[in-house]
Amino acid sequence: MPPDRQNTPLLEMPGLACACAGVRRAARLVTQLYASEMGTRLEPSQFALLFALSRQPGCSQAALGRALGFDKTTLSRNLRLLLRNGWIEIAKAGDQRERGCRLTTAGKQLLASTRPGWKRAQAKLRAALAEGEWESMLQMFDRVARAAWDARAQSH
Repeated sequence: MPPDRQNTPLLEMPGLACACAGVRRAARLVTQLYASEMGTRLEPSQFALLFALSRQPGCSQAALGRALGFDKTTLSRNLRLLLRNGWIEIAKAGDQRERGCRLTTAGKQLLASTRPGWKRAQAKLRAALAEGEWESMLQMFDRVARAAWDARAQSH
């Protein structure tokens, strides 16, 4: 962290009781933490994509988007970048009408080399929270994501 920000307190959001602004603010700050620990080769969102594909090789783009909350444009852009860099390749998805992706050897190596930085970021964030807050946070993120999904589905 640059020296000028080390001792600067994080300011409260003035009078804006907005879930979107609060979640996005937290997401930006957490993303900055993870990016600083993981290095410059891979963005945290791309790490999440590679990790998801390592767990479910051949996963369709639609399933990836739903699981990670990516919109189609952002997902396509990130997958094109991962493909262009040789970290993923196209694979048959479970549903033959859709394309899926899987990690290449280079993608597996990148994921493995980036994981220690990811683990450091996890540990730093966890240590900055009080006992029990880590688990509560993860549960709340899941509940908020599901509530937003449900509320969005009701409006369509």
